[in-house]
Amino acid sequence: MAVIARPHDLLRLEAAVDGLPGWARESLAACPWGVVRRAPRTSGLIPIGVRGAERWQRHAALVPPDSITRVVRPEDLRERRPRLPRLAAALSVVAAELGDDTVWGPVGSVGFELATGRPVTHPGSDLDLLLRVPRRLERAQAARLVAAFAGVTVDCQLETPRGGVSLTEWARAGGLAMARTEHGPQLVKDPWAPE
Repeated sequence: MAVIARPHDLLRLEAAVDGLPGWARESLAACPWGVVRRAPRTSGLIPIGVRGAERWQRHAALVPPDSITRVVRPEDLRERRPRLPRLAAALSVVAAELGDDTVWGPVGSVGFELATGRPVTHPGSDLDLLLRVPRRLERAQAARLVAAFAGVTVDCQLETPRGGVSLTEWARAGGLAMARTEHGPQLVKDPWAPE
């Protein structure tokens, strides 16, 4: 079975990952999950990030598709609620604003915690969010979402055909936006325009 994994998807791994520092090996032994990152796919391998207990503990790795036993997408997590009340309230605001028509879900530490059950959020954690927007999101609509999220610590990324773009950056009138791509950041005028 072919594994389709996109950036921000969480992957449960069944096999050890080669070439990791000690802390990353220990982290995967305790919680065998990695997050798909934006990077070129080399020899069919999937680029992942491994997180440790500390914020500075992040490590890039490559895994073969046959080592993956489960894929959890951000949108699979949108009905779940974080254990910390402030983050649960923020996610409820987002859910009410976006409704059922938009494909979205939590990523970052909240997404990781909801997918794995491992407590990694803390009182200062923000809510990282991914919106999949294959069709153009007008800047005015993006500005309305930014305004709706005011007062809630939300860092929202738009997943566009050209890569990941910050909702806040796209909401600003005119100019270029930075798209995060598998080949690094690129300034784009329209993240939905063909390359």
